[in-house]
Amino acid sequence: MKMLILEFWKKKEVQNGMWLYFLQICNTVIPLVTLPYITRILGASKYGMFSIAINLVGYLQAVVEYGFGMSATRKVALLEIDDGNRLNKIFSGVIYSRIILFVISFIISIVYIIGSHLTNETGICIVLLELTLIGISLQLNWLFQGKQEMKFISISSIIARSISVCCTFIFVKRPQDIFVYCIFYAASPILVSVMGIIFAYSRYQVRLVKLTLKEIIDELKSGWYVFTTQLSSKIFGAIGITFLGIFSTDIEVGIYSAVQKIPYILLLIWTPISQVLYPISSKKMSVSFADGKRFIYKMRKYIFILFGGIAFFIAIFAKMVISILFGYEYAVQYSIIYPLLIWVLLGINNNFWGIQIMLGSGHDKEYSRCFQLGVLCTVIFNYILIYIFKSWGAAIAPVLSEGVLAVALFRQLRCIEKSVLELSLKMMNR
Repeated sequence: MKMLILEFWKKKEVQNGMWLYFLQICNTVIPLVTLPYITRILGASKYGMFSIAINLVGYLQAVVEYGFGMSATRKVALLEIDDGNRLNKIFSGVIYSRIILFVISFIISIVYIIGSHLTNETGICIVLLELTLIGISLQLNWLFQGKQEMKFISISSIIARSISVCCTFIFVKRPQDIFVYCIFYAASPILVSVMGIIFAYSRYQVRLVKLTLKEIIDELKSGWYVFTTQLSSKIFGAIGITFLGIFSTDIEVGIYSAVQKIPYILLLIWTPISQVLYPISSKKMSVSFADGKRFIYKMRKYIFILFGGIAFFIAIFAKMVISILFGYEYAVQYSIIYPLLIWVLLGINNNFWGIQIMLGSGHDKEYSRCFQLGVLCTVIFNYILIYIFKSWGAAIAPVLSEGVLAVALFRQLRCIEKSVLELSLKMMNR
């Protein structure tokens, strides 16, 4: 048994998967270490400015990333070991494409800053945080993932983010240091990218080569579908802060952004569970739709007991939890956490219906239609409700959007079940 376990852990794909999972944890958990400190040091107003800026940069990051994390990874994984010329073309295509997307994103942001009602401080924060996009443009996670060499990039990410966190604690001491915080926040992905390029050059001898415009366009086309899905997901999760920044004050944005982090952490806990369940669900659905659905519903019951209990505990002690995590200034509007906790539970339920069952059974198109409807409702509900109710509207809108998505998924699921049953009856009558 011991030898079997050792052989299992020695497998390259297992080690790569663990390093990839470790990287995801570092990318999400380490930035949260500074959150209780930053919310107190900057205060609700300055933290609101930072939240507005990082929210906008998040949209631009989705544009610059563009979906190469999946499309380019797949191409690298399918390469022959000694196909250096093809690897250089893929490397160059991704880098050139991302540089073009970065330039376009930067121009869009400058136009937005000039044409909007943002304060000068918020505008400067946006420009400083856009330095992260330089790091994203040169990021080579897709290359290392395709080569199943995630160990180096994971270690370099830990080093870079740890340096950023330490510098934040040392140098950010007052609200006026918001620009310093933006610089340290943006420095981390740049440092990761520099280390990644050095390692990729020494290990794979990658280099930039000349490409035609058509080759660059083809590279962009290959990532288009993933890009649209990722951008829709970004809109789904971040549009509330965008509209709140337009219709409300920096203080209200800061309070909402901080309180929203609590349900966000719950979703971070749920995400790896969903990722572990998905391949299992897919296999069971491929064997039997009915048996797979029973397994998924059984798992949903246990998950709801767990997360429902956590949400109930947070709801009871909401004011105290928010005060401890972020400071008393943020506990003034502690009640907005209640609809956000309902949103988390609805989101988990929709994951079981949409991801585990529909995608797991190969009904991608049906799920995509439902998801796009949810995104549209998210934009509409957030615009109307935030305009009227400000932060309360931002908290209620995602609940309504997830509710619409739940209804759409349920109806679509009933249609799928009906078609599966009809197909089974036809097979039995043959």
